[in-house]
Amino acid sequence: MHKHLRTSLLPILGLAAALSLVACSGTEEDPSPETTSDAAASESMTVSSEASSSAAPTPPPLNEGPAPALTGTFEMDGPATITGATYDSMPFVVPLNPAGPQATMVRWVEGWGESPATAEQGTTYVLGHAWGQQKLVFNPFSEVVTANVDLSSPTTVEGLDGVQVQRFATSTLNGSHIRMTSPDGAGREWVVDNAFLIPKTQFGSDADLMDTEVPGRIVLVACAVDGYTDLDYNVIVTGHLA
Repeated sequence: MHKHLRTSLLPILGLAAALSLVACSGTEEDPSPETTSDAAASESMTVSSEASSSAAPTPPPLNEGPAPALTGTFEMDGPATITGATYDSMPFVVPLNPAGPQATMVRWVEGWGESPATAEQGTTYVLGHAWGQQKLVFNPFSEVVTANVDLSSPTTVEGLDGVQVQRFATSTLNGSHIRMTSPDGAGREWVVDNAFLIPKTQFGSDADLMDTEVPGRIVLVACAVDGYTDLDYNVIVTGHLA
């Protein structure tokens, strides 16, 4: 298994879709004073009885079900919402440049780490595009993470071959959920536990990031976007199986 990846991703970005829920209300003719309390009590009992008898059973957690297929839908909640995206595979070919459509497609890397179907066994790497000139699939978290890090205050971590790697971290996405679900409803869900920027020149030297054998870990990778400006950093979001 490849542990060294000395490359930086080409500019890529993401599409965030906001969903709004509209609640409707209506008016009904008022019942007569004599029947108000009885009708209300009867209606309450009827509704309660119907609700208890028709309530659907709670489905099991996504991770307790069957493994997802190698293609499907990708979504992320929290401050960097991503909806309407799909996932597929890409080969481990340097430089890593995930194929489009760039506004909606993310790619897990076949031959580097695990697929969504074998996520429990190691690290699953998922790549997508982010760009300052257009909203692409990973723009939401690229922009949020970049806006919340302090580029004057790095944390130094151990690198490969004695390299000291600089990370610029933020907890702003911690607790967000990432889901990869196949058309049959099978899927896997991760909880975000870290997000940081790393210089593109150091991406392949981060020993922890290059460890393909961390069980149940997901690593999202995009380019860093600050407004209309593309920075010389990669944005990394990591999570663990929920």
